[in-house]
Amino acid sequence: MDVPVELLNKLERYCAYQERSEAEVRKKLGSLAASVAQGDEIIRLLKENDFLNENRFAEIFIRSKLKDHWGKLKIRQGLYQKGVTAEIINEQMSYIDDDAYNAMLQEAMDKWKRLNAKDADNRSKLIKSMLSKGYAMDEIMPLLKS
Repeated sequence: MDVPVELLNKLERYCAYQERSEAEVRKKLGSLAASVAQGDEIIRLLKENDFLNENRFAEIFIRSKLKDHWGKLKIRQGLYQKGVTAEIINEQMSYIDDDAYNAMLQEAMDKWKRLNAKDADNRSKLIKSMLSKGYAMDEIMPLLKS
């Protein structure tokens, strides 16, 4: 299959600018009116030349969302929405340091208490806020008790 060089170059720049998932690249290919055969060949070439790497995308996505204090559930959901496979998600999520993650959750809870001083004793509002950030109930409750 002969791929138009300008189309390949455009997708290489698209992937070089920022890490992308394969689903994002396929969506971009659709907006550029590439045929399915061209799209498959371009995806193959991008992977071969290391412009596209799902593991690297997932790793960077997880790291950036942890900095934004997202919980594991919200991160997992975000990766699913980006079209990353469950196998890659599970592999990359396993690298999250539990101690650092729990410290981050504790920091988020402390920040919520500082910013919501009038509601600081309202456990249900705190729990609801942490759940909305993607933390699981079984992660929140042990820290509330301590």
